[in-house]
Amino acid sequence: MSTDFSQLIADIEQEARDEGPQAVRELEQFREEFSLASQLIESRREGKLSQRELAKLSGVPQSEISRIETGASNPTYATITALLRPLGKRVQLVDDVTLTTKGGGRRRRRAATRTSSALRASRQRKPEARPAASTAR
Repeated sequence: MSTDFSQLIADIEQEARDEGPQAVRELEQFREEFSLASQLIESRREGKLSQRELAKLSGVPQSEISRIETGASNPTYATITALLRPLGKRVQLVDDVTLTTKGGGRRRRRAATRTSSALRASRQRKPEARPAASTAR
């Protein structure tokens, strides 16, 4: 397996396809669960803010920001909006995009989904069902 992150994700996706529909559904569930965390990390880094700096600007404790970014917390809407405000972002619902694969099959993909390192950590606990949210760009 390659050390390149993009190749790692491609390998994980291929492994899920090889294992079958249930594994593909589980992978999509992980993506949805960690999409918000991944987008928060990306937005915070784009703003060149540490967790501590974001905590001061948002009023959300740094420890809670850390738990959100690692997928160990299920933040409320109020917490999410408090974190996004200093980043110049807001919560927005996005439509699912249906893509056609080469084999004629159809798969669903979130419009703004990014995979986080929290994917690995999530394998240690059972995921909870959560609504997907996206930050506007």
